[in-house]
Amino acid sequence: MSAVGEAIEIKKAGGALDPELISTVVNGYTLGSVPDYQMSALLMAIFLRGMSYDETLALTRTMADSGPRYSFPDCVDKHSTGGVGDKVTLTALPIVAACGAPVAKLSGRGLGITGGTIDKLESIPGLSVELTEAQFERQAAQVGLAIGEAGELAPADKAIYALRDTTGTVDSLPLIGSSIVSKKAATGAGHLLYDVKCGSGAFMKTPEQARELAELLVALSKSMGVHSSALITGMDAALGRAVGNALEVRESLEFLRGEPTNPDLADLARDVARRLLSLRGIPEPGPAVERALESGAAYEKFVAFVRAQGGDADALEDLPVSGSVREVVSPDDGHVARFDATGIGRASLALGAGRENKGDPVDFGAGIEVLVSIGDMISRGQPVARLYGERNVTQAAELVEAALGLSAEPIGPTPHVLASL
Repeated sequence: MSAVGEAIEIKKAGGALDPELISTVVNGYTLGSVPDYQMSALLMAIFLRGMSYDETLALTRTMADSGPRYSFPDCVDKHSTGGVGDKVTLTALPIVAACGAPVAKLSGRGLGITGGTIDKLESIPGLSVELTEAQFERQAAQVGLAIGEAGELAPADKAIYALRDTTGTVDSLPLIGSSIVSKKAATGAGHLLYDVKCGSGAFMKTPEQARELAELLVALSKSMGVHSSALITGMDAALGRAVGNALEVRESLEFLRGEPTNPDLADLARDVARRLLSLRGIPEPGPAVERALESGAAYEKFVAFVRAQGGDADALEDLPVSGSVREVVSPDDGHVARFDATGIGRASLALGAGRENKGDPVDFGAGIEVLVSIGDMISRGQPVARLYGERNVTQAAELVEAALGLSAEPIGPTPHVLASL
C-alpha cells in the first residue's frame, strides 16, 4: 500500500499519523507524486476525524520545511486571521519599527470579503512587494520595516490550501493552524503576535472558536521556536472607516500623521504596537508608542518603507481613488445597533475592491467609506456610507442598506479587544 493510502486508512479509523508518514505524504503531494484525489480523501478524513497536537505540529513542520526558510530572530511580525477594513499592519507596524523593533513581514492578497495587505500596498504607485531574500533581509536591517509577498515560502501549504478550498475542508482547526503557522515559521521572525478576528465578518464566528484557534496558533508557534502571543478582536463591524485598498492606505496615513481617526482603529493599532514591543523586550512600550506617533517618527518610517520598495512617496499625499462616488442614506431615525461587516465587505467586493477568485483584477480606487459607528444617533436621510467605484453600484448600495440596523434605544459600543493570551 502506498504511503498516502496507509495514511487514509489510519485516519479513517481515527488513528494517529506518525511524523515520518505525514512528511512522506505531504512532500509527495507537493512534488506531484500523490494525486489530488488521494490527497482530497486524506484531507476529508482529517476534517472528520481531527488531528492530535503532535500530528498538527508534525504537519506544520513539514509544510514549513517544504521550501526555503528565512531567519530574522530579532524581528517582529503580526498575523491577522482576516477581516473587513483591517489595516492594523499599515498602522501598527510603522510605529513598532519607529520604536526600534525591526519588522519582517510576508503578507498575502485578499480573497472574498477579506482584504489583503499586498493589494493595499500595491495601490501606492510604483511600490513593489517582490523582494528577494537578500533584499528583504537588507531592508529589515537598514529601514527597519520590510513587507513582501509570501510567494516561495511553504509551497506545500500553498498546494494543500488550494485543494482544501475546492473540497470543503477549509474549516478544520488543525489544517487552519498548521497552514498559518507553517508560513509564519518559514518567514523567520522571532517574535509574533496573532490577531484572531471574531464575529460576523470573520472566519471564527464566536469567542470560543476564536480562543481555540488562538491557543493552537500560540502553542504551535512556541513549539516551532517563535516567541508569540495572541489577541482576540471583534469583527462584527468594519475596522475604522475605510474598506478598500487606496482608501485604507489613506486612512492609515491619517492616523500616522496624527489626524482624527476612528477610535476603534486608533486603539487597536496602539494595542498591537504595545504588545509587539513587549514581545521584543522594548522597555516602557506605552510611552514609546505615543512618542513615535506624536513626533511623526511612525509616519516617516512608513514613508521610508515606501521609498525603499520603489513607491512614489509624494503620491501618499493624495492617493488616487475612484471619482465615481455615491452616498447611501439612513432609511429612518434611530441609534445604530448594527453595521454588519459581512455586508460592508460584500458591497466593497461588488464595487471591485476585492476578488471572488484568485487572479481576478482589483480596482485599487474602489471601496466604501463608513460614516457612522455603532451607538451613533442618526436621522432619516443622513448619509451612512460613501461608495467609490463604477461597478455594481446599485447592488453595493443594497448590501450596505441591508447591513445597517437601527434601534430606538441607545446602544453602547462594544470593546474591540475581547481577550488576550
